[in-house]
Amino acid sequence: MTALVIAHRGASAEKPENTLAAFRQALALGADGIELDVQITRDGVPVVFHDTTLRRLTGQPGRLTDKTWAELKKLRVHGAGRIPRLADALAFVRGRAVVQIELKRGARVAPVIRVIQQSRAARCVNLASFEPKLLRAAALLAPAVSRTLISKERGSAEKLLRQMAAANASGLSLHHPTVRNRAFVGRIHRRGATLWCWTVNDARTARRLAGWGVDGLLGDNPTLLRRVV
Repeated sequence: MTALVIAHRGASAEKPENTLAAFRQALALGADGIELDVQITRDGVPVVFHDTTLRRLTGQPGRLTDKTWAELKKLRVHGAGRIPRLADALAFVRGRAVVQIELKRGARVAPVIRVIQQSRAARCVNLASFEPKLLRAAALLAPAVSRTLISKERGSAEKLLRQMAAANASGLSLHHPTVRNRAFVGRIHRRGATLWCWTVNDARTARRLAGWGVDGLLGDNPTLLRRVV
């Protein structure tokens, strides 16, 4: 079975993470999907950005959620790419790839759902989070949008599946060292769940996981993953 190649924060090994440049490069390299992170500005705009604070990526002080969109759009990621709105990212991809939207801790779900619906992107997006309550909220607001529980827990397949069900999700996205063998993958698939693994940045690991039948590999280097799977 061939695993999907999912560009983690876009082609982030080559371009500034979570920018349109990174998404453009991911599509050019033949990625099947793009993973991105979403947080909400002070004035309610969903933007694509990983960190809680602005310092690492923009060199500026402060927390993202304390800023308005008007303030954020002036900043540059690593001095280059702009911070995109979620609406910008979905418009850019336009159904050419699956988009996994990670809802960051504490994010408000309703503004994200609103943008997905306005962008008519419900069929091509997957909402993912470490936070079960965010996935349950998404299920209430947009039951047709698929949902994935992210975890780095080294639990049994059965325990992780129980957590997934409690989050009202139908898939798991696991830190790749926690996926132990082919039987582990099989137990998840027999329950009808999907399994993606993150963050896979070496060929040997990618080849092993794809051989075990995982559904998707998230990595910073889509070229490497494409060569393997």
